[in-house]
Amino acid sequence: MDTDTTLRLKTSLATAHSHYDQVVAVSQKIINDSFDGLYDRYPEFKKLAFRNRRIGSIDAELLSPRILLGGGLGADLSLARCLYVMRFASGTLTMPPDDEDDPDIIEDMAGWELAVTIDLGNQSVVVNQDADPDEKARQEAQLKFIQEKFDVPGDYTIERLFAKLSDAHWKDFDFNNSNFGVVDGKKRSWGMLIKQYPFLEIDLQTMLGRWVKTQETQGLTTLGYKFTLPPPSQIDPLKPTYQPTAMYHQIYPYKNPAKGVPNPVVSYDPPGDLNALLYCEMVQGHPLPDDKQLASTGIFTTQAATIGGPRIDGTFALSHQLFLETFLLPMLQPFNKTSEVFPTIPSATFDGNTSTIHWNYSVGSDGVHNDSKDPIFAFKPVFDPQTPSDARSYMFTKDNRMKMSPSPARNPNNGVCGSFESAGSPTVTVKWTPGGRSFDVQGITEYWYDIEWADNEQMIRPFGFLRDKFRFTWNMSIVIDNIDNGVMKIVVNAGANKDGDVKVEFVQHEIQQSWTPEGQDQRIRNFISGQLTTHVAMLEMNLQQAFQSSGKFVYPGNGTFKFSDPCIGNTGEILAEIEYMPIEHGKITIPTPSNVKLASATQFAFKTTPVQAPTVVPTVKLAWEASSPVKAAGKAVEILLTGTNQTEKPIALNSIQIVIVADKTGKGLVTSTRFAPAQFTVGEEERPASTQSNVYQLIHKSVSGFGDVKLMQDAAGGGMTELIFIARGGAELGPGNSVTLALLADTGVAGTYPVQITESWPPVEGLASQSFAHPVDVILKP
Repeated sequence: MDTDTTLRLKTSLATAHSHYDQVVAVSQKIINDSFDGLYDRYPEFKKLAFRNRRIGSIDAELLSPRILLGGGLGADLSLARCLYVMRFASGTLTMPPDDEDDPDIIEDMAGWELAVTIDLGNQSVVVNQDADPDEKARQEAQLKFIQEKFDVPGDYTIERLFAKLSDAHWKDFDFNNSNFGVVDGKKRSWGMLIKQYPFLEIDLQTMLGRWVKTQETQGLTTLGYKFTLPPPSQIDPLKPTYQPTAMYHQIYPYKNPAKGVPNPVVSYDPPGDLNALLYCEMVQGHPLPDDKQLASTGIFTTQAATIGGPRIDGTFALSHQLFLETFLLPMLQPFNKTSEVFPTIPSATFDGNTSTIHWNYSVGSDGVHNDSKDPIFAFKPVFDPQTPSDARSYMFTKDNRMKMSPSPARNPNNGVCGSFESAGSPTVTVKWTPGGRSFDVQGITEYWYDIEWADNEQMIRPFGFLRDKFRFTWNMSIVIDNIDNGVMKIVVNAGANKDGDVKVEFVQHEIQQSWTPEGQDQRIRNFISGQLTTHVAMLEMNLQQAFQSSGKFVYPGNGTFKFSDPCIGNTGEILAEIEYMPIEHGKITIPTPSNVKLASATQFAFKTTPVQAPTVVPTVKLAWEASSPVKAAGKAVEILLTGTNQTEKPIALNSIQIVIVADKTGKGLVTSTRFAPAQFTVGEEERPASTQSNVYQLIHKSVSGFGDVKLMQDAAGGGMTELIFIARGGAELGPGNSVTLALLADTGVAGTYPVQITESWPPVEGLASQSFAHPVDVILKP
């Protein structure tokens, strides 16, 4: 990209602490070229006649004037000063001599260039109400002059500019930048002139001062012509979208080190003729910034990118604060509201071993913030880390997070605990590509829920869970279309169905011992699509109403400038190239639209859709039973714990865990905590007294697999000990097959003692791989 183009895209309307709403920038060259056209249209401007019998007379033919922005030739550029140079094609200056007997002094004015300093910093006058009447009258006259000539926002005609510059501060002659004809082939300077005519050092300034005073008294310009310029209400037959209400002039320099211009240059030729005069404006009654100098961030004019190619001599810039922050982004807030999916506070119900969590969701409303104009739906600027004060996009986010309260919810039937967390968080981004023509709007909503079930309130090692995440996306563009007769068309591109081409993606699905509520994705997508379609229609209608017709934006100065090639700058400013239209064409007349009131966005009510997610506790697959009752307080008592496959299909097992409580005082099923593996015959009615006690074995009946049984211990509380028998290695039990843990043990006192049995199985997607502990009662009888 051409470096001038890159710099132009950096153009910002910021001051040190504030900003202007819009700026019209015209180069020195375009002003001077337009002055040529003005003089061609008004040949009477070329005549200058002034007579005063005591001072002298001027009778001259003028060329079109020249503006030199930034001060005198070769000087450092001033942001508040320019030179207005009156050029004489021919004519004579006649002055009476000091001695009445001598003939009049007659000087040829051909080639004269008379420069006057215009101080753009003096664009306001404060009338001191306590001043004496003469001084107060003078200040009021100056204020009226400012209001009539300078303080007319929105009028960029070359006639208005000519009236301003040709009548401004004509006592401030700059003789160092003036020329007084040619002598011996060289331009005659002020110093050369007064050397030739010493008395002119006083007399010429006196004469010109009288000339200015006479003209001002008559309400004329210095050229002797009274301009009757229209008031702001009649500036343009087509009212601009943003009517300027306050304006301040300043000079903006051209510089680009990459093109050999590291510092501003004051000159009539390039690059000095790329320096720009700015109309810095506020609209809708906004006050001018206190700090009026525009920050130096880019350029408004450019050199030609190719030999003989076009250059940019004028730019209209509309601030992102005005167009985006106060107009377009508020129009997009309904899209932010629509993009939210709001989950409600969940609840839980229990039916035996089944635990179910219930919740609702609402699309486009959280039930509290029901108006899309609510500040909660406002966009926030996203700043460039390299230049933290510059917004490079705008974003809306809202975290609709919801949790179970109290959490977890506990099933009283089996102690199963459930937790729930969900969110429907929307993110809507408005961004643009510098140099492009569209503001791209992207909506992303991630709706997710995380449900867990465990056998403990700490939710450690959940046996069941449901973790789903849906992503809903939509896109649309607000495109700056071509410009025709100063009118820019803005088009909304929201897809064939005008719903932003809403899409849904199931981006996460983790499930165990539960199932996903059906149809959520398409139901939510349809809700979003329907609301977006409504909002797109409203946006198009409001753009049409606000921008005259068919979404057209009317530039200020329509009919004065030709606007072309609109684009978006780095920080969201709308930039357009401008050039003065030929004066003889006059203004383009388009009927003024009537004032309209923008329609309010449809506010979709809080309407919830119920959903639920159940879980069923994973139970053992084998049918377990115990040899019961057996003798209490006995020695080497046989205890059998048998699990049988009573189904018609094989059952695969990874492990079996059996937990028995031991207590040496007899309060457990067994009294010893020391068991050893041993082989013994099962089913003997009488065993010898010498039979070894406190031994165990695992009996396989038509079963393959399972290695040896490991025994572990754990404290059970109350001085008791848990004996944990674990059979690992995996096994497959066919229909009718069984596995038995056989014990010969010293038993406790009479009573009923639960044995906890847990199975684990090979992993199957969506199912738990371990059962809840299954109790099997063993009765000890006297």
